[in-house]
Amino acid sequence: MIDKDNCNRLIKQYYKEIYNYCYSRLNFDKSGAEDCTQEVFVTFFSKHEKLEETSNIRLWLYRAADNVLHAYFRKYDSSAVSIEDSPEAQNIPDASVPSPDQGGNTLLEMLDDDERKIVEVYYDTDYGDRRSAAERLGLTLPALYQRIHKIKNKIRNVKSKQ
Repeated sequence: MIDKDNCNRLIKQYYKEIYNYCYSRLNFDKSGAEDCTQEVFVTFFSKHEKLEETSNIRLWLYRAADNVLHAYFRKYDSSAVSIEDSPEAQNIPDASVPSPDQGGNTLLEMLDDDERKIVEVYYDTDYGDRRSAAERLGLTLPALYQRIHKIKNKIRNVKSKQ
């Protein structure tokens, strides 16, 4: 556990730098940058015990910031495809997606069994547990992210043809 003095020292040392990074990546959105920066430090302080003593804290914070920013963009980017937006996830019918009784397939039904399992495990875990999700699927974390990216592209392609 990081004591209060070290906690304050790390925040004082890196907060402004990480905030400025988020601020510039978010096209100078002050509230978004504040939210993302706070999320980076919350994540850091919740996981700091797992870091090796020789870890470069600054590098770790920038990588965490990138991950938080990617999540932020996915959440607030209207052009992003999210599986959570599928009718199955929300149980809300969507006229733009053919339902099975109309002779069409829903987005998740268009995926094969392996892809559906990957999606279910991926979205059933919290952001910090994605490594364990990858292990359950017998994949490395980068391989899991790559598979999710391919699945999203597949869904994007199907939606663009409709």
